[in-house]
Amino acid sequence: MDTKTNGLNSPLPRIAIIGCGAVTEHRYLPVLAEMGIKPTLLVDINLQRAQKLADAFNASRISDDYRSRVGEFDAAIVASPHYLHAPVVTDLLRRGIHVLVEKPMALTATECDEMIAAAEETKAVLAVGLMRRFIRNAQWVKTALDAEVLGPIESFDFREGSVYDWPVASAFFFHKETAGGGVLIDAGAHTLDLLLWWLGDVASFEYYDDSYGGIEAECELHLTLASGAKGVVELSRTRELRNTAIFRGRRGEIEIGLGKKYMAANPQGILAYTNGTVRSDPQLQQLYSELFPLEIKDWLRAIETRATPFVPGTEAARSVALIEACYKQRRLLELPWVRPDGHRPEILTSNQKTKNFIN
Repeated sequence: MDTKTNGLNSPLPRIAIIGCGAVTEHRYLPVLAEMGIKPTLLVDINLQRAQKLADAFNASRISDDYRSRVGEFDAAIVASPHYLHAPVVTDLLRRGIHVLVEKPMALTATECDEMIAAAEETKAVLAVGLMRRFIRNAQWVKTALDAEVLGPIESFDFREGSVYDWPVASAFFFHKETAGGGVLIDAGAHTLDLLLWWLGDVASFEYYDDSYGGIEAECELHLTLASGAKGVVELSRTRELRNTAIFRGRRGEIEIGLGKKYMAANPQGILAYTNGTVRSDPQLQQLYSELFPLEIKDWLRAIETRATPFVPGTEAARSVALIEACYKQRRLLELPWVRPDGHRPEILTSNQKTKNFIN
């Protein structure tokens, strides 16, 4: 094990990173470097890319197969394509290796259950990278809603969207077989996790998206919760939306930014609510780059103390189950360029267009 403790009371585990895509390059490796942690192993089928990142961040070794290196690391950050999360993480946990897996935890509820069972069997720590739960204002919303500061929640409205510009290192995000879906399973993994954490279980829903057998770029989810509250979630990869969540109760409403700095309430005095050290801060901006150290430290602390991480597999599995159910009950999202009968206009080649024009 690494002799550096980085504030913990025992040596750090030897950490492997499995998957050397954009999130590893732009998030995990820089954060580990800032924390003074040198990865023991970088794993990727693209050895040239793995070597490039190993050189840049002083990682000890590289491999294209983590199984050949078992025994050389005690914990792993799994940031592979979505479809590999379940088989890789389940195998690691069964070997007693602690895991922090990127969202979505898996593609199906059954896969999540297998991962959770493996962790319970070996007592290995399973944490999931839903880092938005570490946003302090998000934690304040949780305490305020639990305390019924707004009274019973009657309705909610989540809108999150932007033009997709993540610096991907491969095309797996754009194939259903490897990503599992589009905007719902990507950004929606964060959004729906917060919704379920803040508001509780879903009683019924209707789901609509613009998929024609591929991955969706636009979707809408209309929900009724077990509490009786009703609301909507809209997600987009092609449009800038409001990017906030609104909660309305009998005593007022709260609005919080989703991925941006924003906090408001009506009446404004609601923001004065405190619960111990948890308080609102409308001026607070926590960048995603600032949330990764919090989730990594929480994971390492859970490993050291054998405690439950802040976002365990049992919690992350809830949003996966909802996403899976949405895809199974998909309805066509009505769009201006789609005919009312649900068929797309015929897409003509340039030669066909010329021929039709001449005729």
